[in-house]
Amino acid sequence: MGIIVDPAFKAFAIPSVPDGQQDILFHIVEQQAFDLSACVSLFSSLPEGLWRAWSCRGDSYMFSLHDIAADNKPYRIAIGDRRLLDITTFSTQRDRRMISPLEYPLDELIISGHCNLNRIGILLHSALVSLQGRGLLFSGTSGSGKSTLSELWLHAAGAEVFTDDRVIVREKEEALWAYGTPWHGTAGVHQNKGAPIAAIFFIRHGSGNEVKQLSVMESANRLMVRCFPTFWHKEGIQFALDFCARIASSVACYEFGFVPDASAVEFIRKRFC
Repeated sequence: MGIIVDPAFKAFAIPSVPDGQQDILFHIVEQQAFDLSACVSLFSSLPEGLWRAWSCRGDSYMFSLHDIAADNKPYRIAIGDRRLLDITTFSTQRDRRMISPLEYPLDELIISGHCNLNRIGILLHSALVSLQGRGLLFSGTSGSGKSTLSELWLHAAGAEVFTDDRVIVREKEEALWAYGTPWHGTAGVHQNKGAPIAAIFFIRHGSGNEVKQLSVMESANRLMVRCFPTFWHKEGIQFALDFCARIASSVACYEFGFVPDASAVEFIRKRFC
């Protein structure tokens, strides 16, 4: 069976690593019959979304993707251990000899869950710009202007955009770093690079360019709204809460109202560089 990989993932490809040193190991097997009655539903995004999380046999988690408008059963199922270190994806008749084992949103569910359950970090809705080696996060919900700002920064001297939509935030050498991910926005920016976080800007469209520093509590609240916690796992949610508080207490956070032109870039450059 052939494997389909989203082109964005190819930027994150590395040479093979020795057995036992992988962060997550994926397997692909032929279709099996599943008895969902043996599993307990933990969280469902249906009917608006596609995915559902389950606990199965007490020793594994399962994610199912289901287009309820098109079919009466899931079109993709993946099962993993309790730490999401070893994942098995099952093919179906829908695949027709080709399978996308990291099909969205399965890829995001597994990676964000892996980061939470193993206390590594969080996945955050944010663009990431490296300016003279300092990471600036422009965080916002869909439609807030992450891709717009990213496109403006692409033309700024001394700046490099690592992603226009989602980052992984984690600790590295006792500092907080942000890293690009394959999940990009309309600007299509997705680089396998990271930078230490110097500031976080919660963005909104405005009539002018202005910033306001936020309290630690307000910053933590906004981070939690914009991250991807494991809604289906109590300890995972608690880790996300604690990690957002850690970020908010360590990094200066601001509300940034901006106009969508080059003045927004110069405004940030003059005040934070």
